[in-house]
Amino acid sequence: ITLRDLIALIEKNLGRDAVIRNMPDQPGDVPVTFADITRARELLGYDPKVKIEEGISRFVEWYLENKTELVS
Repeated sequence: ITLRDLIALIEKNLGRDAVIRNMPDQPGDVPVTFADITRARELLGYDPKVKIEEGISRFVEWYLENKTELVS
């Protein structure tokens, strides 16, 4: 999933647009990354059951219910 796609999912679940400021690359930024869960699957038996869309939806719901506690 791209960063823009992740932001779009969060925007959709919050019902509002993010304020995005594009900045120049910073020293140490990695232009492209790839996640591979093969080793986690082999060593730990990791097998994700929740799709990213559902996970973001659950997270946003949890965040909205708990944000005042997180700030204090």
